[in-house]
Amino acid sequence: MRTPAPLSDTDTICAPATPPGEGAVGIVRLSGPDAVALAARHFRTSAGERLEDVPTHSVRHGFAVDGAGQRLDEALAIVMRAPRSYTREDVVEIQCHGGGASVRAVLAALLASGCRMAEPGEFTRRAFLNGRIDLAQAEAVLEVIHARTDLQQRLAQRQLAGALSHELAEVAETLRDLAARMEAAIDFPDEDTDLPDTVRAGLADAARRLGAVVAGARSGVLLREGVRLAILGRPNVGKSSLLNRLLGYDRAIVADLPGTTRDVVDAEMVIGGVRFVVQDTAGIRAPADAVEAEGVARSRSAAAGADLRLLVLDGSAPLCDDDRELLARHGGPGSLVAVNKCDLPTRASLPAGLAAIPVSARGGAGLDALKAALAARVAAPGHPLEHAFLVTLRQQAALEQAARAAAGARDGLAAGAYPELVAADLRAALDALGEITGETTTDDLLDRIFSRFCIGK
Repeated sequence: MRTPAPLSDTDTICAPATPPGEGAVGIVRLSGPDAVALAARHFRTSAGERLEDVPTHSVRHGFAVDGAGQRLDEALAIVMRAPRSYTREDVVEIQCHGGGASVRAVLAALLASGCRMAEPGEFTRRAFLNGRIDLAQAEAVLEVIHARTDLQQRLAQRQLAGALSHELAEVAETLRDLAARMEAAIDFPDEDTDLPDTVRAGLADAARRLGAVVAGARSGVLLREGVRLAILGRPNVGKSSLLNRLLGYDRAIVADLPGTTRDVVDAEMVIGGVRFVVQDTAGIRAPADAVEAEGVARSRSAAAGADLRLLVLDGSAPLCDDDRELLARHGGPGSLVAVNKCDLPTRASLPAGLAAIPVSARGGAGLDALKAALAARVAAPGHPLEHAFLVTLRQQAALEQAARAAAGARDGLAAGAYPELVAADLRAALDALGEITGETTTDDLLDRIFSRFCIGK
């Protein structure tokens, strides 16, 4: 974790904290050394109490007023004094009626009195700079805002509470201790600097833990972006019917005529808290015409770009060459096999050892087992989805760099490498971890990160 910085002497900023448009409540947020004084100029409590005298974390009813003291709106004011606030500065929220006019009027009055309009993400940036949260937690704020499923929301809240930060802090402490020992061996080569087995074991454990975080992060990227699932199979095995059954509504056209689906049909669904972007593809077989050939080509392209493939077979018919080619070309760790039409007499003889899930797109049998299997495939082996980390591509790259460097230090130490080489790997791992928590950062990086926030956050 980064060492908390002293409170910065900065401008007092303000911004709307609720989205534009009509609503029940519109909130204007202020933060900075003059937040309470500026808010007091434009808020009159109903009881005649001075806002400057209100205790921290108190709510007062009253009226927002302009510079001439004219009422702008009936409102509430919430006072949160430093350091017990979101930014660790004095913070005031003025809650007026929803709708653009009231919020704009209050903002205009504050700006005229010397408040500055906040930059995107500036409130959260101040929370980071003032040491209330680290950079990983700051980016988790966006994950909370953008969460689209219950699982994403839980994971984002977990990271905001510091789950990723605490894990990385413990690993970094081990790496720092070993780096200090390596540097001592470099500075004092004539002294006995043999490392005890516990230190070597600690480095091995740190490398293992980083590998586990990387695995959880890869699952997290899939959760953030949505798992691309391609449904593949020859014509008329029930791919479109299975898609409609999974979705719970008719998205794809279904007909007894083989080859009804000529193009890739996209849809979204959530299974076990995981968002899937599903592609129902044209039946894969030797094409009969140019249009079908294009559909088959698009199906193969969808299969190549998918995170997961669902191969559908017709259990009521013997396997044909198209089925066998499908299994040979697309079977493997990134695929699941569903044998459709399990409500009919079984005629398909599956290859030995092939794990398949019997389903009925028509009646719904086996759908729960199929959904559970799909959700389970998103998690890395040994890493449940509840332990995934919702990371950005930047964070994922830094995690992978840290894991590679830590593994290099572990292997170098075991092989008796020069202390300088081991120390270089340790420093590289620590620098990469610092890019995630904010201990190693630049203004340009912070600008890029916080520009993704809205101005009220």
